[in-house]
Amino acid sequence: MPTAREVKKRIRSVKNIAQITRALEAVSASKVRRAQARVLASRVFAEKAWEILLNVQSMGSKGEPLHPLLTEREEINNILIVLVTSDRGLAGAYNSNIIRVAQRFGERLGKPVKYITVGRKGRDSMIRAGENVLAEFSDMPAEPKVSDIAPITRLAIDEFLSGRVDDVFIAYTDFINMLTQKPTVLGWLPLVPHEIEDSVAAEYVKDVPKVTEGQSDYEFEPSPQAILEEIVPRFTELQLYQGVLESQASEHSARMVAMRNASDNASQLTSDLTLVYNKARQAAITSEILDIVGGAEALNDSISAAADEIEKMMVHAETNGAKSAKSAKATKSPTKKASKSKKSSSGDDLTKIEGIGPKMSDALKAAGIDTFEKLSNTDEDTLRQAIEDAGMRLAPSIPTWAEQAGHAAKGDWDALDKLQDELEGGRRV
Repeated sequence: MPTAREVKKRIRSVKNIAQITRALEAVSASKVRRAQARVLASRVFAEKAWEILLNVQSMGSKGEPLHPLLTEREEINNILIVLVTSDRGLAGAYNSNIIRVAQRFGERLGKPVKYITVGRKGRDSMIRAGENVLAEFSDMPAEPKVSDIAPITRLAIDEFLSGRVDDVFIAYTDFINMLTQKPTVLGWLPLVPHEIEDSVAAEYVKDVPKVTEGQSDYEFEPSPQAILEEIVPRFTELQLYQGVLESQASEHSARMVAMRNASDNASQLTSDLTLVYNKARQAAITSEILDIVGGAEALNDSISAAADEIEKMMVHAETNGAKSAKSAKATKSPTKKASKSKKSSSGDDLTKIEGIGPKMSDALKAAGIDTFEKLSNTDEDTLRQAIEDAGMRLAPSIPTWAEQAGHAAKGDWDALDKLQDELEGGRRV
């Protein structure tokens, strides 16, 4: 499980990405409105121009062709596809869809295919795929004009008129609405309805307006050739221009939808990571609490062990002190023994009682027990209470103090020595 710090860094990264996707969505939303307005404004004109060209072509089919761009080739040997993509990504499947359609369409025709790419994404994909890229055009303006696509049109017309290619198609994305964009292929040169024998390839080709029923009469002034030399290249250019506008509107729509989905996914991922972060943080806090509890338990065990060791040392010290006192008694002179009966100005010397040291003597005197007689007449509970009030540890030799003090009060030091010889640290063994 990742640590809380790692999850927090990832949450921050996801939030930063969400800010970018929301900004891109807003930019695309503003651009798609203008692109959609341009497409809808020119679409009717482009379709009507195409219909006029078809009608003119039907007039010329009864005799000689009226213009080279309206003349079909008897045999198709080479094909040119103008592939319209975007310069940037982050548009969902917009670029991959039209690139896939163009490649499959070229493969189904079974003829050598050349490509003119409009947009860096199409150029890079075609070069990686090893396709024959005749030319590439990128960095198209946000609001292209007919003059911006004139070099592309000129190149395609030159290739067609020179005979190096026999059929020219435009592969672009048709704008349906904000949520739907359809990759399609438009038969461009010659300016006639293209009939594709392969049924799979024919699915990609865009339907064109049908020739108007009934014969349309056209009057040409000054002459048909002069008029067609002027309008046919312009109408040809118009078809490519419309395809570029359709592609730009589709690109901004696809990017807006993709960025909206990315923003929604980022929000959901942030919620999921926040839950993971809370779990990781809880686990870390629980681990710290367990460490603190374990440390406290270990400290209590150490304190208990130290207390037991101190108690053992005190008992050992009392035992050694008792033995030293016995050896000193064996060499005591009668004058020293007599001195036991002497009282100081503050009472009897209670340290003569085995098991009572200087501090314990001071504690007993502070409780009013300052003579052997008083000590011999005091019960064990009172002695224990006096010791506890003084803040000292209870001595295990308390039960023998009254008996020892009784001999000392009577001045029977021999009986006291005999009794103390039988004791170990003031306790009966």
